[in-house]
Amino acid sequence: MRKIESLIIILSIALMIPIQVAANRPTGAKINWSTYDEAQNTGNDSRKFFIYFYTDQCGYCRMLEKNTFTDESVVDYINSNYTPVRVNAGKEIKIASRFGIQGVPDLRFLSSKGENIARWPGYIEGARLLAMLQYIHTDSYKEMNFSDFVKSQKQD
Repeated sequence: MRKIESLIIILSIALMIPIQVAANRPTGAKINWSTYDEAQNTGNDSRKFFIYFYTDQCGYCRMLEKNTFTDESVVDYINSNYTPVRVNAGKEIKIASRFGIQGVPDLRFLSSKGENIARWPGYIEGARLLAMLQYIHTDSYKEMNFSDFVKSQKQD
């Protein structure tokens, strides 16, 4: 009986591994990152800014880049609705200090005029980031908190 239970457990685990690997597989979609200087000179007055602060040594930054920033839904939404900016906080120290960056990764959402809307310090998985991107882009942050927004999306 124990052999059968062990076999069932091993088969269950073996069947789950390919599913998890497929879910984390990069899609090939890429975010059209701008530098901070390029973003300031775009002249696109209607788009909000999505700023990603990272360093080369940051493990959670690499996870964001490998998992979250390759999620096709996230990539498409960012490229369609934001001016995405990637800033190496270890090399572009003046910019990082201007935003008060004390740790990475740190995601910032700014209005089209450069006013701070929100921030997300640390790692975030794709579905949650997509919800945050929609929350900010649709100006829902002016009417409700993020938790209420997420609840309202689940009801739709």
